[in-house]
Amino acid sequence: MRGMNRLTALLFAPFALFALGSLLAACNLNSPATAATPVPASSRSIRLSAQTSPTPVPDHLMQQVLPTPSAPPGSSAAAAPYSCAADDADGADAGGLPARRIAAVVAVDFASKAAEVEQRIAFVNQEAAALEMLVLDVQANQWADSFWLDALAVNGRADAYELAANRLQVALAEPLPAGCQLEIALRFRLQPQAIRDGLRAYRGFFGYSPRQLNLAHFLPTVAARLNGEWRIHEPAGIGEQIVYELADWDVQVKVANAADSLRLAAPGAVTEIAPAHWRVELHNARDFAISLSESFRVEERELAGGMTVVVYAFADAAGALGGGSAAHAMTETVKALQLFERLFGDYAYRRFVLVQGDFPDGMEFSGLVFVGTAWFDNFDGTPFNYLTLISVHEVAHQWWYARVGSDSALHPWLDEAFATYSEYLFIEAYYPNQRDWWWTFRVAGFLPQGAVDSTVYEFATPREYINAIYLRGVQMLHNLREDIEDEAFFALLQEYARAGDGRIAEPTLFWSQLSAQQVQLSQQTRNDFLRDPNVALLSPDAPDSTAEQG
Repeated sequence: MRGMNRLTALLFAPFALFALGSLLAACNLNSPATAATPVPASSRSIRLSAQTSPTPVPDHLMQQVLPTPSAPPGSSAAAAPYSCAADDADGADAGGLPARRIAAVVAVDFASKAAEVEQRIAFVNQEAAALEMLVLDVQANQWADSFWLDALAVNGRADAYELAANRLQVALAEPLPAGCQLEIALRFRLQPQAIRDGLRAYRGFFGYSPRQLNLAHFLPTVAARLNGEWRIHEPAGIGEQIVYELADWDVQVKVANAADSLRLAAPGAVTEIAPAHWRVELHNARDFAISLSESFRVEERELAGGMTVVVYAFADAAGALGGGSAAHAMTETVKALQLFERLFGDYAYRRFVLVQGDFPDGMEFSGLVFVGTAWFDNFDGTPFNYLTLISVHEVAHQWWYARVGSDSALHPWLDEAFATYSEYLFIEAYYPNQRDWWWTFRVAGFLPQGAVDSTVYEFATPREYINAIYLRGVQMLHNLREDIEDEAFFALLQEYARAGDGRIAEPTLFWSQLSAQQVQLSQQTRNDFLRDPNVALLSPDAPDSTAEQG
C-alpha cells in the first residue's frame, strides 16, 4: 500500500427591507472550474472608500442581543472611550468569552434575494500593546455589486476607514489599550448573485439558485491577529484564503416575501420567535452560515449523548427521506460524527447540520456544511460514491478547520489533507474491504504530484492544487502512519487536536507533537512530500511552534 501511495429583528417594523437590483471552494474534490461569470473585485473593480463621518448605527435593534459597552464609573466617554477589564467588575473577557463577539439583525427579502444587516462586533484587545487600528475581514465585498457599507462607528463615534476588496481597515481615533474592549457598529446591504458557472458557482455558499439562498462568510469579523500582524489574504481563484479566529455569534434572521413553507438551515441553537423570524446563537465558532429555502425537506435525528443531526435536502433528493440520497447522507454523517469523536475528540456543538447546496462539491462551516446537489443526484444506492466521501470530508472539517484552525491560504494541507485522510479512516472503519477502492478512486487514479506544503497561490489549475494538497497530503499522512505505526499515529492525531483546539495552528504545531525518535523515523516521508522536510526538527518549545491567539 505504501509504495502505491507514493505514486499514486426583534423589532423589524422600522427596519426597511431593500429590494436590490467565489472562488473555487477548497472542498472541491473532483472537477476544475470553468470560466467565471461575475468575477471578484480586482484592481479595476475594487470599491475603495474612506469615510470620516459615518452615521452611527441605531441601537434599538441590537440592545437585546449585545449590550452596548459603557464607560467606566467616574470617567467620561471622551476621556476613556473604551471599556477595560481593570475598570469593569466583570472584565471585558470574563468567563472565557472570545475576543470577538458578534451580534447582527439580518433582514432578508427572499423574493429579491437581498438583505440589509445591522451588526455589532465587540472586540477585546488581548495583546500586550495598544492597537492603533483594526482590520475587519469582509469576504462579501470581494465580489462586485454584492456588498454596500452604509455606516460604520466605533463606540458610537466616527472613525476613518478604508474598504478594499475583503479588507476593511479602521483607524482608531484613540489607541485601544491592552485588555480593553470596543464596539464596532455597521450597517450594510447585501446582494448575493445567482449561482451560475465558474468561480461564482463554486462560491455558491454566498449566492442563490431558483430554490435556495445561501449566506455564508457574509458577516464581517475582526481579522485574525497573529504574531503582531493582521492576517488577511488577497482573494484568489484557487482554494480558500480564510483565516478566522473564534467568535460568539448571536444573529436574528427575519425574512419577508417568502412562502409559508420557508425553512432556515442554521447551526447552533435556533429559536423561532415568530413565523419567518429566528434567533441563532453559536458560540466559539470560526464563522456563521445559513441557508433559506421554501423547498427544504428536513430529517432530524437525535444521537446518544444529546447530539442532534439535521439534514436539509430537496424533494428530488429526499425521495421520501426513507431510502433516497438524503437518507444516505444522514446515515453516513451520523457514522462519521461518531467515528471522529472517538478518533479526534469531542464534537464542539450539540447540533450538526448538513445542507444540500445547489453549487458544486461542498463547503464546511462551523456546525454546518454544504454538500453539492450533483452528488445527491448521482447517488447510486451504495456507499461508494462522492455523496458519501464529500459528506464525510465536510464532517471531518469540524475538527480540521472548525476546531483546529489554520491559515488556509499559506498552509492549506493542515485542514484539507487531514479531512481527506479522514475519508480513508471512515472507509477503513466501516467498509474495510473497500480500502483499495478508495485509494484507486480517490487518489491513485489522478497520479498526484506536487509539494504538500505549497500555498494556494502557487497553482495554475484547480487540479494541480487538489493533487498536491489533498491527495499527496493523504499519501504523506498514510506514510507517516506507517513510519510510526498505528497506535502512535492515532495518539498523534488526538494530541494535535488537543493542542490546536481553538487556535490557528502552524505546521510546526503538528510536527512538534512527534517524539525525537518519530522525527527520525519519518524523515524520508518528509523528504518525499515537503519542500521543508526539516520543519519537524524545530523545538516543540520554540516561540513559532504555534501561532498566537488574537
